[in-house]
Amino acid sequence: MKLGRLLLIVFLAAGFCACGSARKHFVYVVGQSDQAVFAFQQQTTGLTPISGSPFGTGGLPTAVALRPERDFAYVLNAGSSGSGVVAYAMSAKTGALTLSAGAVPVGTTPVAMLIDPSGQHLYVLNQGSSDISAFSIDATTGNLTAIAGSPMATVANPAATAMSPSGSTLYVTSANPATIAALTVNADGTLAAVGTPVTVGTAPAGIAVDPKGRFVYVADSGSNSVLTFSAGSSGALMSVGSPAAAGFKPVAVAVNPSGSLIFVANANSANLSVFANDGSGNLTAVQGSPFPTGNIPVFVAVDATGNFVYVADSGAADVTVYSVTGSPVLTPLSSSGVAVDTTPAWIAISD
Repeated sequence: MKLGRLLLIVFLAAGFCACGSARKHFVYVVGQSDQAVFAFQQQTTGLTPISGSPFGTGGLPTAVALRPERDFAYVLNAGSSGSGVVAYAMSAKTGALTLSAGAVPVGTTPVAMLIDPSGQHLYVLNQGSSDISAFSIDATTGNLTAIAGSPMATVANPAATAMSPSGSTLYVTSANPATIAALTVNADGTLAAVGTPVTVGTAPAGIAVDPKGRFVYVADSGSNSVLTFSAGSSGALMSVGSPAAAGFKPVAVAVNPSGSLIFVANANSANLSVFANDGSGNLTAVQGSPFPTGNIPVFVAVDATGNFVYVADSGAADVTVYSVTGSPVLTPLSSSGVAVDTTPAWIAISD
């Protein structure tokens, strides 16, 4: 009897330890007006601010990117005093950010940033200088070192960028001229153009690649539509189906982990278009789409579980949070967005 009780106690203790050590997910929102990054822990009921948030950045924060290892975060600043990337140590336990290294210079008017799936390389898209700053990441210190040949030329006036899930191809959109460029990512982080840029739409903006690397989706703010492309093994793009009608001025796009749902933020109609992919790249609006957001939504992100969608509402100084349900597909977790007291411009989510 005593042995049975002892085993029961050990079993329960192990269960409590497992629950207490559950992996936490953190959401980081760039706040431009406050020169800060607002940090939250993802909960089933919404977002809870992390202790110490917001974390000051200085300059004009434009983007934030996280290493998959959850050890370092990087903030892209585009202030008048000089553009650069600043490294922060990230606590995997609390989500708190601590300044790790000073700004590393990038090109002119940086507008986007991403880290490759391996966590070894970081890329910054520079609109003013029409190039890409490329860095290797020191996994121990988080320090950035420019890759040989950086910055690397790309299409004129680049607007947005996305990478294939394998990390083998980088895509870049430009609204003027209306093109998409594909670049091969070599093992050392250098980039090489795949053919010539593809002419698409009228003003391509946001871009996303589905998690299996089969399709590339582009928000065309000029035609108020979403364009779909199939991605070849080399990264080359081929148009699929007809453009799907979105709201007014679609500017950002995201895909859920299974690749079955595509989310598009419409800046001038304050809503989020949601499409289902039939498996062949053809998009159909889901029941209830578009879903209301705050004023001027400029960024959309989906968490790694596919259970939550976040929209940065630049004109409302908040983040709209949805849970992904059955019908309708999205359910807002509150009647109003999560306030960030600033101009939200970018969202990054830890896995």
